[in-house]
Amino acid sequence: MMHTEMTASAVVPKRTRAQVLKDKVKIRLALDGVGSEIAGVLKENNIEVPGADWSKVFPSWLIATVGEEVIGCIQVMPAKPVGWLEFLFTKKSAPYKLRVIAFRKLLEQGAGTLKMAGCSYVLGTVEPGNKAFMDILAKYQAINVGSVNLMAWRIR
Repeated sequence: MMHTEMTASAVVPKRTRAQVLKDKVKIRLALDGVGSEIAGVLKENNIEVPGADWSKVFPSWLIATVGEEVIGCIQVMPAKPVGWLEFLFTKKSAPYKLRVIAFRKLLEQGAGTLKMAGCSYVLGTVEPGNKAFMDILAKYQAINVGSVNLMAWRIR
Protein backbone atom coordinates (compact mmCIF):
# COMPACT_ATOMS: atom_id res chain seq x y z
CA MET A 1 0.00 0.00 0.00
CA MET A 2 1.31 3.34 -1.00
CA HIS A 3 1.00 6.25 1.38
CA THR A 4 0.73 9.74 -0.09
CA GLU A 5 0.58 12.89 1.88
CA MET A 6 -1.20 15.96 0.64
CA THR A 7 -0.70 19.34 2.11
CA ALA A 8 -2.89 22.31 1.61
CA SER A 9 -1.22 25.62 1.25
CA ALA A 10 -2.90 28.96 1.34
CA VAL A 11 -3.21 30.50 -2.07
CA VAL A 12 -2.05 34.07 -1.88
CA PRO A 13 -3.39 36.14 -4.73
CA LYS A 14 -0.68 37.83 -6.71
CA ARG A 15 -0.56 41.57 -6.15
CA THR A 16 -0.67 43.76 -9.20
CA ARG A 17 1.91 46.43 -9.90
CA ALA A 18 -0.76 49.06 -9.19
CA GLN A 19 -1.44 47.55 -5.75
CA VAL A 20 2.27 47.49 -4.94
CA LEU A 21 2.63 51.16 -5.95
CA LYS A 22 -0.51 52.15 -4.04
CA ASP A 23 0.85 50.50 -0.90
CA LYS A 24 4.15 52.40 -1.23
CA VAL A 25 2.42 55.77 -0.79
CA LYS A 26 1.60 56.47 2.85
CA ILE A 27 -0.43 59.42 4.10
CA ARG A 28 0.30 60.80 7.53
CA LEU A 29 -0.12 63.88 9.66
CA ALA A 30 2.83 66.22 9.22
CA LEU A 31 4.70 66.77 12.44
CA ASP A 32 6.78 69.84 13.20
CA GLY A 33 10.15 69.37 11.56
CA VAL A 34 8.95 68.42 8.06
CA GLY A 35 7.85 71.93 7.14
CA SER A 36 10.93 72.51 5.02
CA GLU A 37 10.04 69.41 2.99
CA ILE A 38 6.49 70.74 2.50
CA ALA A 39 7.96 74.08 1.42
CA GLY A 40 10.17 72.14 -1.02
CA VAL A 41 7.17 70.41 -2.60
CA LEU A 42 5.43 73.77 -2.96
CA LYS A 43 8.54 75.42 -4.41
CA GLU A 44 8.83 72.63 -6.99
CA ASN A 45 5.30 73.67 -8.05
CA ASN A 46 6.18 77.37 -8.26
CA ILE A 47 4.57 78.30 -4.93
CA GLU A 48 6.78 80.31 -2.60
CA VAL A 49 5.73 82.19 0.49
CA PRO A 50 8.65 84.53 1.30
CA GLY A 51 9.42 84.78 4.99
CA ALA A 52 7.05 81.97 6.01
CA ASP A 53 8.13 80.07 9.12
CA TRP A 54 7.84 76.39 8.14
CA SER A 55 9.06 75.07 11.50
CA LYS A 56 5.54 74.48 12.87
CA VAL A 57 3.12 72.71 10.54
CA PHE A 58 1.33 70.41 12.98
CA PRO A 59 -1.68 69.77 12.91
CA SER A 60 -2.61 71.56 9.70
CA TRP A 61 -0.88 69.45 7.03
CA LEU A 62 -1.00 65.93 5.70
CA ILE A 63 1.93 64.55 3.75
CA ALA A 64 2.36 61.71 1.30
CA THR A 65 5.54 59.72 1.69
CA VAL A 66 7.33 56.95 -0.15
CA GLY A 67 9.78 55.53 2.31
CA GLU A 68 11.17 58.56 4.11
CA GLU A 69 10.71 60.95 1.17
CA VAL A 70 7.86 63.49 1.22
CA ILE A 71 6.33 63.47 -2.27
CA GLY A 72 3.11 65.38 -1.62
CA CYS A 73 1.21 67.62 0.76
CA ILE A 74 -2.17 69.16 1.50
CA GLN A 75 -3.22 71.75 4.03
CA VAL A 76 -6.37 70.76 5.95
CA MET A 77 -8.33 73.53 7.66
CA PRO A 78 -11.45 72.34 9.48
CA ALA A 79 -14.22 74.86 10.03
CA LYS A 80 -17.98 74.46 10.26
CA PRO A 81 -19.91 74.20 8.08
CA VAL A 82 -17.23 74.69 5.40
CA GLY A 83 -13.70 73.35 5.71
CA TRP A 84 -10.80 74.07 3.38
CA LEU A 85 -8.33 71.91 1.51
CA GLU A 86 -5.48 73.90 0.02
CA PHE A 87 -1.99 73.45 -1.36
CA LEU A 88 -2.58 69.96 -2.75
CA PHE A 89 0.67 69.32 -4.59
CA THR A 90 3.02 66.48 -5.43
CA LYS A 91 6.69 66.59 -6.32
CA LYS A 92 7.10 66.93 -10.04
CA SER A 93 10.32 64.93 -9.72
CA ALA A 94 8.50 61.87 -8.31
CA PRO A 95 7.42 59.15 -10.74
CA TYR A 96 4.10 59.96 -12.42
CA LYS A 97 2.14 56.97 -11.09
CA LEU A 98 3.26 57.63 -7.52
CA ARG A 99 2.23 61.29 -7.91
CA VAL A 100 -1.24 60.29 -9.09
CA ILE A 101 -1.67 57.86 -6.19
CA ALA A 102 -0.41 60.43 -3.67
CA PHE A 103 -2.68 63.11 -5.11
CA ARG A 104 -5.81 60.98 -4.78
CA LYS A 105 -4.89 59.64 -1.35
CA LEU A 106 -4.18 63.14 -0.03
CA LEU A 107 -7.46 64.46 -1.44
CA GLU A 108 -9.49 61.60 0.07
CA GLN A 109 -7.74 61.71 3.46
CA GLY A 110 -8.12 65.49 3.60
CA ALA A 111 -11.85 65.26 2.88
CA GLY A 112 -12.20 62.44 5.42
CA THR A 113 -10.44 64.55 8.04
CA LEU A 114 -12.84 67.44 7.40
CA LYS A 115 -15.83 65.11 7.61
CA MET A 116 -14.64 63.77 10.97
CA ALA A 117 -14.32 67.40 12.16
CA GLY A 118 -17.99 68.01 11.36
CA CYS A 119 -17.60 69.90 8.09
CA SER A 120 -20.37 69.44 5.54
CA TYR A 121 -18.60 71.14 2.62
CA VAL A 122 -15.06 71.43 1.33
CA LEU A 123 -13.76 74.54 -0.40
CA GLY A 124 -10.45 74.93 -2.16
CA THR A 125 -8.89 76.93 -4.94
CA VAL A 126 -7.86 75.45 -8.27
CA GLU A 127 -5.40 77.16 -10.57
CA PRO A 128 -7.14 78.40 -13.73
CA GLY A 129 -6.49 76.08 -16.64
CA ASN A 130 -5.73 73.04 -14.46
CA LYS A 131 -8.07 70.77 -16.41
CA ALA A 132 -6.58 67.54 -15.01
CA PHE A 133 -7.38 68.59 -11.43
CA MET A 134 -10.84 69.83 -12.43
CA ASP A 135 -11.54 66.44 -14.06
CA ILE A 136 -10.53 64.60 -10.87
CA LEU A 137 -12.71 66.89 -8.74
CA ALA A 138 -15.67 66.38 -11.09
CA LYS A 139 -15.50 62.66 -10.26
CA TYR A 140 -16.14 63.68 -6.64
CA GLN A 141 -19.11 65.81 -7.77
CA ALA A 142 -17.27 69.05 -6.98
CA ILE A 143 -18.81 72.19 -8.43
CA ASN A 144 -17.33 75.57 -9.29
CA VAL A 145 -18.76 78.16 -6.89
CA GLY A 146 -16.85 81.19 -8.17
CA SER A 147 -13.49 82.53 -9.14
CA VAL A 148 -10.93 84.11 -6.83
CA ASN A 149 -7.64 85.94 -6.77
CA LEU A 150 -5.34 84.21 -4.31
CA MET A 151 -3.79 86.92 -2.17
CA ALA A 152 -1.17 86.68 0.56
CA TRP A 153 0.34 89.12 3.02
CA ARG A 154 2.75 88.55 5.84
CA ILE A 155 1.48 89.15 9.35
CA ARG A 156 4.06 91.04 11.35
